[in-house]
Amino acid sequence: MSRPRLRLNTWISLLVAVMVVLSLGLALWLFTAQLRATLEEDQATRVTDLAQTLAADPEVQAALQGRIEAPVDDGALQARIDGLRRALGVDFIVVMDAGAIRLTHPDPERIGRHFQGGDEGRALAGETYHSRAEGTLGTSIRGFAPVTAGDGEVVGAVSVGVTLSSLAPLLADNRRDVMLGVLVLMIVGGLGARGLAQAIKRVLLGLEPHQIARLVEERQAMLASVHEGILAVDRQARVTLVNPAARRMLAEAGLGEPAVGTAVADCLPHSGLPELLSGGEGGEGGRELDREIDLNLDGRVVLANRRPIRHRGRTIGAIATFRDKSEVNALAEQLTGVSRYAEALRAATHEFKNQRHVMSGLAQMGDLDSLRGYLDELADHRLAPGMAVVEGVADPVLAGFLLGKRSEARERGVEFEVCLETPMPELGEATLVHVLVTVLGNLLENAFDAVEGCDERRVMLTVEADAALLLLQVQDTGGGIDPSIRERLFEAGVSTKGERRGLGLAAVRERVDACGGRVAVYSEAGRGTLFEVELPRAPDTDDDV
Repeated sequence: MSRPRLRLNTWISLLVAVMVVLSLGLALWLFTAQLRATLEEDQATRVTDLAQTLAADPEVQAALQGRIEAPVDDGALQARIDGLRRALGVDFIVVMDAGAIRLTHPDPERIGRHFQGGDEGRALAGETYHSRAEGTLGTSIRGFAPVTAGDGEVVGAVSVGVTLSSLAPLLADNRRDVMLGVLVLMIVGGLGARGLAQAIKRVLLGLEPHQIARLVEERQAMLASVHEGILAVDRQARVTLVNPAARRMLAEAGLGEPAVGTAVADCLPHSGLPELLSGGEGGEGGRELDREIDLNLDGRVVLANRRPIRHRGRTIGAIATFRDKSEVNALAEQLTGVSRYAEALRAATHEFKNQRHVMSGLAQMGDLDSLRGYLDELADHRLAPGMAVVEGVADPVLAGFLLGKRSEARERGVEFEVCLETPMPELGEATLVHVLVTVLGNLLENAFDAVEGCDERRVMLTVEADAALLLLQVQDTGGGIDPSIRERLFEAGVSTKGERRGLGLAAVRERVDACGGRVAVYSEAGRGTLFEVELPRAPDTDDDV
């Protein structure tokens, strides 16, 4: 059973609240200590000043000088000093003679006794200062000043002091005000912590930390498993994300491994992402789908999908996904081959179904002689010509493909001739076989379409091969190609057959160019069209001619 987790906003609220309380508590302690020190310092200065003032008082000086010459009555001095004590708000004013014997004291019973505290010696030596000591009234802050005669001789001293207990109410009043302020700050800090937690939660889309960690792990696993390259940039077109597939593809193209934070133009010059961010390229709803990018201007082409990244209606970056076009081409060629084979099988099945009906009817009628003759006719006029078409084709894939196209042509009422100028060797290269299937499939399909509705519906395929070159010619007896579109015939989308057409010849040109070959078209209105394709063979390809 998993332990319950505290929510993120609770964690943040508690953390900020604790930090606020600790910080303000420490500040309160420091402030209180500083306040106490400042208050004591102020009182020490005050009592020292008072002691100096009283030491210079003529009556005090006269009383101490008279005490040296003869005993005097200290009652008048006690009364006057005690009145000053109450008026000045201090706890004691002690006048002492040179032997530290008190002449005045708040407690009359202590007059005539020795001064207590042990800190009066410096004053009797002629120094003015303050100190903190334990006396008869408790611990007090004392100010001392010497009393001197006319000739400068020290005849006594004056000590003015306040006890620490009398400072406590003043300190408490100041501390109460500070504590009220700290309490208000704590409340404000708590509310601020709650607001901060809610704001952070909104920024994190309401996710908890463990949910974010799981999403990050899933994202890393997903990026590593995706076969397509993924590259993302921020608003300044700096790289923020590159998955392993993108690193591999860029490294294979010789562009180096992009580092996060670098400008995308440095690692992928033709990405188009900066233009997408600036609005220079629109696409569909701000997107661009299946755009070709030449990575290294040396034939390394990828298909890229690009779109901006928006957050709350504002563009904050862009992302591109791309994959090697050669892989897409290989898949397309395989699908093209499969579709061609399926079409050929469908035509052959349809033809065989009709033949089966004839054989079944003759068998039910019991006309065995006619059935035998029909079977002989099939062997002589159907199977034999078909096998003759592929007799010189050593590659089984091409042989099956041509047989299928022959069945399709017969079903569509087209006369399809295959002329092998030289025997067709087994190619051995799967890539070249796929290219041939794609090229021949598209050219023959267009030729069959071109002769639809013509009086003479004939298509001829001529194949010639040697050790270095394959030469293909597809000729039809159709109506020819309109001169207005002949120059743009191999562009994607250019067609006279309606929408969603015009891709076959573009695929032919692309496959032929990729192999380093050549394709040409010759057409004349009313006299048909001839497509001529030259495909180089690999030098090490075996030739069985």
